[in-house]
Amino acid sequence: MTHSVWEQLESFVRKEAGLAAGQSLNRALGLEIDLDVTGDDADDFMGKFFEKFNVGHGDFEFDRYFSGEGLNFFVIVWMIFSKRARRKYDKEPVTLGMLERAIEIGVWDSKRLCSPRGANEA
Repeated sequence: MTHSVWEQLESFVRKEAGLAAGQSLNRALGLEIDLDVTGDDADDFMGKFFEKFNVGHGDFEFDRYFSGEGLNFFVIVWMIFSKRARRKYDKEPVTLGMLERAIEIGVWDSKRLCSPRGANEA
């Protein structure tokens, strides 16, 4: 019996993010916000994801979804006073549902991953 895409993804996420077996996972959870996969760990996670599930990188851009390692004091202060600086650090979430969908379609296509299932399918 083969495991479903979700079961394979769930196992991968638990292993790579270091999550307990009892921790509940669902498709709405975000890697960075909910599972605390950030910075270099996020870079490693996504590299392993693309390789393990044979997903093409498509239009994936790390900086669109994740922040780099650490912030310095001056950047934090600058963000308090600058909307432009805050926008630079606003990231789109990568959800487990998006990862599952990328596996199903075989490529990171942000338009298709962010739209409802079945939309824009050709």
